[in-house]
Amino acid sequence: MFVSWKIIQIESMPIITEEIPKQGFEIVGEQIGAILTMELAYQRTLKSLSDNFESFYERKTPYDKSEGVMVSVLYDNTNYDNRTQSNSNGPSTFHIDVYGSSPSKPNERGDGLAAALVKQYLGMIRYILSSTKYKSLLLPPNTIGGTYVDSIQMYDTENNQDAKNIRMGRIAFVVKLYETQALWEATVLTGNVTGVKLEDADSGYKYELTN
Repeated sequence: MFVSWKIIQIESMPIITEEIPKQGFEIVGEQIGAILTMELAYQRTLKSLSDNFESFYERKTPYDKSEGVMVSVLYDNTNYDNRTQSNSNGPSTFHIDVYGSSPSKPNERGDGLAAALVKQYLGMIRYILSSTKYKSLLLPPNTIGGTYVDSIQMYDTENNQDAKNIRMGRIAFVVKLYETQALWEATVLTGNVTGVKLEDADSGYKYELTN
């Protein structure tokens, strides 16, 4: 089989020599969780709520009935609808999932109690994230271009366990992010000095290091 090689005209050393910082969507996701943890803890004190409560970031472990109320912040997607050479910006969607459980009580169904518990936390979270006090999520200027709660959805769960009923709700929270990158001062490349080349393989052009 004949294999041809295409030389890539790049320098043998990386051109991006600065350390790439944590991106905005990473920072914002962590910030949302921190804000909700602090504010919900305070509200629980004001309301004298006695249920167990824990909050997480990017949790994928299934919820267990013994946990009480569980809140998890999940990053979904970013759509960059405005782009320049030095920055990109657009809406990023984060999901805030709330799980709660409750046993049945005399004259009160457990599924209804669990739903009420989840709705209570969804309401508090909606209020917190919609407050103008958090319009910038306490981040530096020119980081956030706006925020809003896009939707609230309740879901049935299939893992109702023993005498406890489990319900789950989700808030879709949208943050308009600004991402920046340094402009590149291009240099003229001479010769074919390179540390990377492309191999025309069966599955397509494949990058290979030559060092």
